[in-house]
Amino acid sequence: MHFKGLFTQFSQRRVVWTFSLLILGLVLGLLATLFHPAIKPVKVLANDPLLKPYVEDLKNRVKNDLKGKVPEDYIEEVFSSPELAYLPNLMIKRLTWKETKLPYHQFLENQRIERARNFLQENLTFLEELEKIFGVDKEVIVGIFLVETNLGQNTGKFPVFNVFFSLTLSGNKDLLKNFVYDENLSLDDERNSNIIAKRSNWAYNELLYFLTICYQNKWDPFSIRGSIFGAFGYPQFVPKSYVIYGYDWDGDGKVDLFKMEDALASIANYLKKEGYNLNGTLEQKKSVIMKYNISEPYANTVLAIAEKLKKTDQEVSSQTEQKEQENKDEPKNR
Repeated sequence: MHFKGLFTQFSQRRVVWTFSLLILGLVLGLLATLFHPAIKPVKVLANDPLLKPYVEDLKNRVKNDLKGKVPEDYIEEVFSSPELAYLPNLMIKRLTWKETKLPYHQFLENQRIERARNFLQENLTFLEELEKIFGVDKEVIVGIFLVETNLGQNTGKFPVFNVFFSLTLSGNKDLLKNFVYDENLSLDDERNSNIIAKRSNWAYNELLYFLTICYQNKWDPFSIRGSIFGAFGYPQFVPKSYVIYGYDWDGDGKVDLFKMEDALASIANYLKKEGYNLNGTLEQKKSVIMKYNISEPYANTVLAIAEKLKKTDQEVSSQTEQKEQENKDEPKNR
């Protein structure tokens, strides 16, 4: 009994100590989250005193470059919106982005290929018409649709205007450095400096396109959501691509990339305008798909999906023919 009592007391104390250490760990973790400099802000409102001069300069620059295209009061309204926010992590994410590390293999899983095959069969007449008119393999169109947005299920959660606004502002390294806490990430590194300058200039031009599109279509600029780098809709077009390659399939006078018909016709139109040839070699097709997304793993994945879809179609046709032949050969009951 004496030893049992000692053992019970020891066990109870161990439980208390374990629980106390757990609570202490949680408290320290919370304090680290609150005060550790490696925790980066996700969003900064545009009226933040640090941002104000940068936002004002950008707004005036936009007004000047869109003079005669978009009214100044419209631009003023957009830049005064409480929804306008700076997302510094977008440029930081771009500096560490590794396209080759993306999990493209997931799109070749049987379940996704089966969904793509079902989609192709359900929309076969429409897709065959696209193939005929644009000269683009219907399976490639579906492959891009699958990889870009998982057949329309994942179109992005970032306000497109804020994406281009943020990437543009991040071209000011004096501003961006306030939000970089990784000691191993230098904004003055030649590679990073080049990426920042190039991406910022690109984003500014896309911002101009996007504002113009929103004004013309009477869109709320903050209601359109897309990827972390500003691509939106089922085909994940950036604004310039929307202007150049967007296709009004249903003839309602507007290109709506969140409508399947307009979206898939726009994908086909993009590939056609960039030189896609239905009878071209695999390498020729790959080179055009890489214009859609400058990534070899991306292009290889799209072509692999298309090949699987074609094989599936051939297998289905073969099975159908075999079944019909068996029915013909089967002796009739007398």
